[in-house]
Amino acid sequence: MSSQPDINALLHNMHAQIQALTSQLAELQANPPVATPSVEKKFNKKVEVVADPGTFEGDRAQFAKWWIKLQIWVKANWDAFADNFEVATVVLSQLKGPVAGRYAQVRLQECYTAGVWPTWDDLKVEIEKYFKLQAERDWAHQQIRSFKQGNMRTDDYITRFLALSIQGGLGNEHAVELLERNVNPCIAEQIYLQDTRNKNLALAAEEVQRV
Repeated sequence: MSSQPDINALLHNMHAQIQALTSQLAELQANPPVATPSVEKKFNKKVEVVADPGTFEGDRAQFAKWWIKLQIWVKANWDAFADNFEVATVVLSQLKGPVAGRYAQVRLQECYTAGVWPTWDDLKVEIEKYFKLQAERDWAHQQIRSFKQGNMRTDDYITRFLALSIQGGLGNEHAVELLERNVNPCIAEQIYLQDTRNKNLALAAEEVQRV
């Protein structure tokens, strides 16, 4: 059976430990330790010779230029990223605007919920599939609208025109309309005079080459 002095000694030791812990807590509250650099601060450690690509606001015509700059920036700062989470969050956070920003928000939420973050290689494929294809279509669509034949050989013009129409995803009727409008005026006039217009793009292109 424990003696009274032993109990008193135990209580004394417990009291001393509580006082020590209380003192440590007070000291920590008064002088909090320097916080570990956050992920965001890590991202600020960048190579100064490589310009920050900035954000992509959703202008698909500017996507290709921005995308190349971003990939160079990521490669130059690769050592600043600890894992897939850091790479994915910093890249997706550069997507802004109603379309790109919404896409980034959804993907961040999906990754956070699943607890799985894509590798940089997988993320590149995903972003290119979502934005680059549409950006190229928009570019081709803009190019073909003002793509005049001028002095270009007819065969060469038709080849390039058809390529742009496919890349731009143009509907058949719209493509034929643009072809008739942009082909050499002399050829267009002959097609009208001979009444050989065709609503099918492939056949219309053959008719242009025949004249």
